Amino acid sequence: MHPNGSPASFLHRFLLHGTIRKKTLVILAATFLSSFLLLHTVSQYFLLQSFKELEIHTTRHGLTQIGKELDASIEVLDTLTRDWAWWDDAGDFVAAPAPEFIATNLGDETFVGMKVDLVGFFAPDGREVSLHLYDANQGKQVEVPASLRTVLQERQGLVRHVDPKGVRMGIVVFPQGPMFFASRPILTSNQEGPVRGSVIFGRFLDAREIERIAQGIDAFLKVTILGEGKESAAQQEIVKKMQAVGETMAISAEGGKSITGAMLVDDLFGKPALLLEATLQRSVYARGQRAISVLRWLFFGISGAVCLVMMLLLDRLVVRPVVELSDSVSLIGEKADGDGRVGSDGPAEIRRLAVAINTMLDGLARATQQLAGKNAQLEHEIAERKELEQEREKLIGQLQEALAQVKTLSGFLPICASCKKVRDDSGYWKQIEAYLSAHADVTFSHGLCPDCAKKFYGDFIDVDEALKNT
Repeated sequence: MHPNGSPASFLHRFLLHGTIRKKTLVILAATFLSSFLLLHTVSQYFLLQSFKELEIHTTRHGLTQIGKELDASIEVLDTLTRDWAWWDDAGDFVAAPAPEFIATNLGDETFVGMKVDLVGFFAPDGREVSLHLYDANQGKQVEVPASLRTVLQERQGLVRHVDPKGVRMGIVVFPQGPMFFASRPILTSNQEGPVRGSVIFGRFLDAREIERIAQGIDAFLKVTILGEGKESAAQQEIVKKMQAVGETMAISAEGGKSITGAMLVDDLFGKPALLLEATLQRSVYARGQRAISVLRWLFFGISGAVCLVMMLLLDRLVVRPVVELSDSVSLIGEKADGDGRVGSDGPAEIRRLAVAINTMLDGLARATQQLAGKNAQLEHEIAERKELEQEREKLIGQLQEALAQVKTLSGFLPICASCKKVRDDSGYWKQIEAYLSAHADVTFSHGLCPDCAKKFYGDFIDVDEALKNT
């Protein structure tokens, strides 16, 4: 036997009692696999889906923020427009245009300070009084393109007001690009009518403005003008789907490292004018995947540690005591003296098993002793029976020997009525004494019966007295 803690002992236990380990490993493997499948299902279809939904919600929130940023830009522009519309000098300038007003109030620094690209004044009938365009790339005012003037003239509603409280603001698409646009009627500084004309302010939704808005949500923002044939087939499909379901937002997150949110933006007239596509890195989804990956590896590590601890505990608390118990029982069986007993160390279950084995061994010892007594008694009885058998055989032999010497007479025996001779099987007549001597173990002695004695010697002696004396 090996020391309990030696490698040879561990190998011995592993080889002899590998079934316990195999079953335990199978159970642990089945439990681990079931738990992993459950973890995978929960993480894949619940946690990861939750991250995806959170990402979609974040993207929608980002698109909403873009919409709010667009509205805020328009409101800021309307505030500037209102300040100029409620100004007596503006009304006086429309009524009597003066170069001094332009030189004083519409220099390049005014456009830069107010961050606007277009300022215009129009008479009450919609006639252009003064229109100025600033090019931020060149850093100076430039000639207003005829195409821009054409749009303002064709859409008189942009520059002509009848209601003193009327205001028009929103996005207007010009040939030069989409623009934040605000238009108000010119009133007195006390906000009193009548309408003295109108003032308009505009700021292009150019690359710098788009980048500024995109930085607010940490996304790449792309603006596509609708209705000019510049949309791709995919963009046209997105617009059709949104219009079909009455939605203004659509999220596309089919794999990849980015998620794209599309939003329709109406112009000042309430018609879809722009398609804004915000592309965001799938940071939430990626973090979710990393978290799930960490969770899986953590599960693998914990499961491996649990398996190792379970196997060590199994060896220490079950296999080793069982092997020791088995070795003790085997040693008792090899000695075959019935005096050995197993130890009762180990867990409670092993101790109970050892007590049960010792109880069984005690019973076997008592039964062995009883059996030994019965065997001795049986051997004594067998010896007696053998002696009786021998005596019986001896007696039978003697009887057979005696029977061999006995001669018997049987059958019909003819006898002479006069001389009392008998006839043998050969037809000869013999004296009865000779016949009996030949056919039976009989020896005759001759004498006289009382009757014959009286008959033959009655005259000479008193027979009765002689017989009394004999």
